[in-house]
Amino acid sequence: MNKSLFLACAVLAMCVGTSARAEECAAPRLENTVQMEPIVGSGGGDQGEVAVPIILNGTEKKFLLDTGGGSMNYIKSAVALKLGMFRTDNFVALDLAGNKSYRVGGARHLKFGAISTQDVTVFQEVPDLAFDGILSAGTMTGDDLDMDFGAMRLNFFSADHCPGGVVYWPHQALAVVPVTLAQGHFELATTLDGHPLTAVIDTGSPWSILSSEWAQKNLGFSPEAPATQMPGVPRDEPDKQIYFRKYSELSFPGIAITKPLVIIRPVQFGDGDDSGTTKRRAPDLIIGMEVLRHLHLYYATSEQKFYITPAASGPSSLPQTVTPRPDGHAWPQNAQLYSTVWDPIHRPH
Repeated sequence: MNKSLFLACAVLAMCVGTSARAEECAAPRLENTVQMEPIVGSGGGDQGEVAVPIILNGTEKKFLLDTGGGSMNYIKSAVALKLGMFRTDNFVALDLAGNKSYRVGGARHLKFGAISTQDVTVFQEVPDLAFDGILSAGTMTGDDLDMDFGAMRLNFFSADHCPGGVVYWPHQALAVVPVTLAQGHFELATTLDGHPLTAVIDTGSPWSILSSEWAQKNLGFSPEAPATQMPGVPRDEPDKQIYFRKYSELSFPGIAITKPLVIIRPVQFGDGDDSGTTKRRAPDLIIGMEVLRHLHLYYATSEQKFYITPAASGPSSLPQTVTPRPDGHAWPQNAQLYSTVWDPIHRPH
């Protein structure tokens, strides 16, 4: 082979290799998108949390989006009964209050954004629930999870893409933060007034909650010290161990939230598994919607990282094409609960 022919072959091989790598390492593909809605209280005010619509057995219901809900989805018992969901009580799990809950409701038809399925979706039933149900982000982590609170959209992208390159929206500041997914909760590191601490992202909490133990140790907080009353800051409730404070800065590398408002109180975060033997260490800080509503957060599941920017105003800059996966991913199924309770051949146990 002469030299020029050899060079031509080498260039061709390099181009083919680059093309193959590009095909193997594609950009994230939009698999589902759902409009989020603010939750309005009985008095007409915005409660802070957001809901997403889900159609069960042909009826639309509004479910709280909760990144602090762990790895279970929940439905109000009265709603499950009204929808004619099949019900079984042979599975034990912890409800939101840490109590044992035995009743499970299942819907045979579901529509969630662009996803429609005839497979059974199961929910842990909770008798006393302020919403129709709760969709926990811990059940949605087979795909990339994109929470755009500026455009109020919940999006799902394919996880089989190149590392990075997930920020499809215009932005000026960006934080890339490693995440630990522990029992369906997103744990990450942040700093408050320069002090490092462990936090969780919790869209189910209207407020950010700071551990009183941590605040006393690191920020000199004292329940006995009178607070300087600031405009827009609720009054303390000492009888409930609730204290409202504003600090200078909550920050991730590359992004800072100035003057965040937090509730200082003892932090309780789950009571372990249903045997009562395994307990998780509570985070120092629960980052709630008071902060999150100003952000756009993209969780890259294969990288275990959050890409965080300030939320943009106006409509979403999402890709125009939604391509659901053939296996029906990008919708909130409890894999463990499903496999335990439901057998598609033998019907409910």
